[in-house]
Amino acid sequence: MVSINVDLLKQNRRKLSDGLILPATENVDSEVAPDHAAEPIKSIDDIRRISKYLISNNRYRDNMLFIVGINFGLRASDLRMLRFSNLINDNFTFKDTFPVFEKKTRNTRKRKKNRYITVNNAVVEAVTLFLEHTDNVSLSDYMFRSNSNRGCMQNKPITVRSIERILKDIAKELDLNIKVSTHTLRKTFCYHQMLMSHNDTRKLLLLQKMLNHSSPVQTLEYIGITADEIEEAYRNLNLGMSSETDVMGCSIIEEEPDAVEERKYVIRFDNTDVRREELYV
Repeated sequence: MVSINVDLLKQNRRKLSDGLILPATENVDSEVAPDHAAEPIKSIDDIRRISKYLISNNRYRDNMLFIVGINFGLRASDLRMLRFSNLINDNFTFKDTFPVFEKKTRNTRKRKKNRYITVNNAVVEAVTLFLEHTDNVSLSDYMFRSNSNRGCMQNKPITVRSIERILKDIAKELDLNIKVSTHTLRKTFCYHQMLMSHNDTRKLLLLQKMLNHSSPVQTLEYIGITADEIEEAYRNLNLGMSSETDVMGCSIIEEEPDAVEERKYVIRFDNTDVRREELYV
């Protein structure tokens, strides 16, 4: 079996030896187009880290905002307008689904149509946690009430600008190293929907319809999967490479499965690609 140590994967194996090239002697400017697109949070570990960070700092409203945002996939303009009555029945049980008449699509679609949102267990958990730590909340309250001096005593929703500021502050505090905006929540929802479906075509068409995109390609680009695939295509080509055993710049070791006691990754080869799969032992 061919395996790779996780710690070794993290090492930089692409650094030149000292003396092979001299430092730059003049400034070099390259003209590139600005890239303003927000990115999804692709790492499940980062998603858990964000939630843990918010909860540990008693930011239960912001944790609820984050969890609801990445599980519902709504635009910030619709997300901010949610009330507890959207998710919770009059008898205080959580609804299975509820309709949303999206603000943007209501002005673009010829046929007026609701989007139906399913309330999953992650959302139930985040909402319950907020309510357990917040007094005097009613079903008619906005879920994400403004904490500003003018709005904290009134039932007013948070602004889109405040949502973006919260997300950017989190990314900076946790050193996420991704481009963040309010679209990050929606893109994270879509990215992991595709990932969990193993890039199923039907799921792509479903997301295209949900996002009101004109083509599947537009949806893939919005999610960030197209960029990932382009990067992977370049990375895995390696035409003319002298070493056939050097996969993605990592040193490979031979090791028997029974002797492995720590987390390893298996590199599987076939005629079309190289796939890295986590091995649980």
